[in-house]
Amino acid sequence: MNKIKIYKNRDVLDNLLLDKQVGIIGYGNQGRAQALNLRDSGVNVAIGLRLSSASRVLAKKDGFKNILSIDSLVETSDVICFMVPDEKIPKIFLKYVIKKITSKHTLLFSHGYCIHFNKIKVPKFVNIILVAPSGSGKMVRDSYLKGSGVPNLIAVDQDYDKNALKIAFSYSKAIGGTRVGAVLSTFEEETISDIFGEQAVLIGGIPSLMKASFDVLVELGYSYEVAWLVCYYEVKSIIDSFHLDGFDFLNNSISNLAEYGGATRGPFLIDDSVKSKMKTIIKDIIDGNFEKEWDKEKNNNYQLLNKKRKKIKGS
Repeated sequence: MNKIKIYKNRDVLDNLLLDKQVGIIGYGNQGRAQALNLRDSGVNVAIGLRLSSASRVLAKKDGFKNILSIDSLVETSDVICFMVPDEKIPKIFLKYVIKKITSKHTLLFSHGYCIHFNKIKVPKFVNIILVAPSGSGKMVRDSYLKGSGVPNLIAVDQDYDKNALKIAFSYSKAIGGTRVGAVLSTFEEETISDIFGEQAVLIGGIPSLMKASFDVLVELGYSYEVAWLVCYYEVKSIIDSFHLDGFDFLNNSISNLAEYGGATRGPFLIDDSVKSKMKTIIKDIIDGNFEKEWDKEKNNNYQLLNKKRKKIKGS
């Protein structure tokens, strides 16, 4: 396998945002963090929100003067950043964006979903780029303020003016990504791997494993408090340990008993049958089956999701 190049600040020689206005559509988790980082990096930033949006108050409180309607933002901005949930992008694109975009525009996404799954049809005369931080908006902002950053995946889907990649790197640098490292990817790779990681590990696998282990202890008569400590509370310290310095550091910082138990029972628990299920999960994502399932769920007013939420809250 070829070694992947990690791009740092020193690799970003040109700042193609200096003479441009960057328009952020949405002021939620990622939108707010990226907008603040861009502004602190000297970029001219505008915020695009619906006139009825409650986020206008927060953006104004944060000191942004250029808070526009979305269609006005499109008219005046050079780089248009979609920082709203994926399911809202198609409607916003059709209502406010498609009739206003010109060859001067670069469309930027922090998740490749709508482009990869063809949820919007973008004209050929614009750039389409991806700058995807590998972390929440809070992490993006907090790490920037500490002089660091969150790693970014960068991709180009359309390079109309032959500057798309340079614009993406300039943006990554401005939000702190290339302080720690940016990696070239594709819209397809970012989308598939991101959804798979959420389902298999971050939102699906780890929480389900924690809950199942908690239930096993409680069902055998052990107290809720002790089960919570060992199955929930201690998880953060373990994750922090190998997140900081890798698995070797983790193994060197725990007892031989714990290391042996993990080395022998971990593969027993996460065996080939689990890997087989993971392959089914990613196949459904790649083939578009999950995307169709999600579309059906949205059109059904999130009935199954709401049932799952209610069950989790009642746990």
